[in-house]
Amino acid sequence: MKRRDLVPIDSTPIRKKAVKDLKSTIKKVDKAKLEINEYYEVSKPEFQNWYTSELSAINKKVEKAEEKFFELSTMVREIFAYAEFHNINPALAYHYIKERENTAPEDREFDPFFDEEEPGYWEEEDKQEQSSRKGRNSSDSEEDNWEDLFNDFKSSMGEDSEKPSEMQKQAKEIEKTRIFRTIAKYLHPDKNKEQTKEEKENWLVALKNYTDNNLTALKDVLTWIRISKEELSDEVSIGELLSLQKKHKNDLKDAQKQIRKLKSYPDWDFTKVSKMERRILKQEFKEELESDYVRIYYETEKIEYLLQSWKQYRKSISRK
Repeated sequence: MKRRDLVPIDSTPIRKKAVKDLKSTIKKVDKAKLEINEYYEVSKPEFQNWYTSELSAINKKVEKAEEKFFELSTMVREIFAYAEFHNINPALAYHYIKERENTAPEDREFDPFFDEEEPGYWEEEDKQEQSSRKGRNSSDSEEDNWEDLFNDFKSSMGEDSEKPSEMQKQAKEIEKTRIFRTIAKYLHPDKNKEQTKEEKENWLVALKNYTDNNLTALKDVLTWIRISKEELSDEVSIGELLSLQKKHKNDLKDAQKQIRKLKSYPDWDFTKVSKMERRILKQEFKEELESDYVRIYYETEKIEYLLQSWKQYRKSISRK
C-alpha cells in the first residue's frame, strides 16, 4: 500500500474570514446594545415625563377606580370561597363573615377557614384510604430503594473514569491563572483608568468566570480583547475565534429579539416623535383611559349591587 504524506494547509484565509465575521458581529451587537441603552436612558424617561404631565388627571381617576374595584372584588372572592368551604349560600357566608368581624378576637368561635387547625379537628379520615395509601407508600419505597441502590452502583462504576487526574487539574488551574492575568493586564481598573462600558462588562464577566472555573468563557474574553486591540497573533486559534463568534451571535439574537419587543411600545424612539404626533397620541391614550374607567365603573357597580343584596339578606336575618 502506497503511503500518503500529510499536506500542510494554509489556514491564513480561514483565520482572516473568521476575524472579519467576528468583527462584523461585534459591531452589530454594539449597535443593538446602543439602541437598547438609548431607549432606557433617553426615550423611556422622556415618555414617562410627558405622560405624567399630559394625562395625570385622568390617570389618577382610573387608578382610584381600580383600587376600589380591587378592594371590593377581593372581598367578594373571599365570601364565595367561604361559602364553598362551608357549603352554604354566599349571602349567609357574607352574614357570618360580618358577624365575625364585629366580634372581639377573644370571643370568636373557631372557624377552620380563618383559624389555625385545632388538634384533632381533621383526624376523622377514611381508614380504608389510609391503609391503601400505606400499602402504596410501602411498595413505592421498596421501588425507590432498588432505584437508589442501582444509581449508587452506576455512580461508583463511573466515578474513577469521569474524575480528572490531579495533573490535569493543576494544568487547568495554571492555564486559568495565566489567561486571567493576561485579561487583567488590559481590563483591570487600576491598569485601565478610562475603561469603556464594554471593557467594564467584560472585566466583570472575567471575574465571574475565574471564580466559577469557567476556562472556556475566560478564553472568549481574552479573544475579544485581542480582536479589539488588533493583537491577533497565532496564539488565537481558529477554534477560539469561532467560539467567540458563536457567543456574539447568540448575544446579537437576544438583543434583536429585545429590540423587536421594545419597538412595539409607544415610548420607542419617543424623542423623535413630532408635536402633532404627540397630540394624536395623547388623544388616543385619553380615549383608552376613559374607556377603562367606564368599564371598571360598571364592573364595580355590579359588585356593589351584589353586596347590597347580601346586606339586605343580613338585615332580614337580624330582624328575626
